[in-house]
Amino acid sequence: MQDRLYVELGINISTSTISRTLYGKLYIVKQVRVEPSTCSNDINKTKRKAFADTLFMQMARGDKIVYYDVTNYNLYSRRTQGRAKVGQRAVAVLPPSKGANLQFKCAVSTTDGLILHRMQRGSIRMEENAEFAKAIYHVVKSLPSFQAEFCGKVVVIVLDNAPAHSQTETRMPGHDDCVLLRLGPYSPMCNPIEGCFSVLKAKIKNFFAS
Repeated sequence: MQDRLYVELGINISTSTISRTLYGKLYIVKQVRVEPSTCSNDINKTKRKAFADTLFMQMARGDKIVYYDVTNYNLYSRRTQGRAKVGQRAVAVLPPSKGANLQFKCAVSTTDGLILHRMQRGSIRMEENAEFAKAIYHVVKSLPSFQAEFCGKVVVIVLDNAPAHSQTETRMPGHDDCVLLRLGPYSPMCNPIEGCFSVLKAKIKNFFAS
């Protein structure tokens, strides 16, 4: 096509430009991504903006921002392909039940990295979540970096609206220098810890693969 454009029209265009132009006009089969109808309605947009405004205000005050979240990993994993002699099956011997997920509770900050983490089997109860949030506060307050750079500042714990995080405000003892800041609806990308979890799960998969 590049040669034809040059011969017939006298236009010299790179193949990457031609490819980019054609790609935008093509329709291809893709995996369907489910997007809730309420994801970007006016109410949720307003809530996300309120979260962003509050977070920027806390940052401007010089407060300590800590990001907290929970993820799970199912240890019932297996290879999808294996080697075997011709006429024989490639078999992976596994327990009959998948069992309880392994839950990771983590708190990170942009200045100190990983602050606190815990692992447990099975679901996380609301009181356990509140205890972990309380532990985050005390660990952050004891950090040398906090005492040196954030003395007198507020500890802001950013968390999402998962069921386990319900009633955290009422179950966690109140502190004048601690704020629980909820993420806006459908905005996990605003919590940097999601990227940490992606790296963690990739490391686990590579470990099992080796």
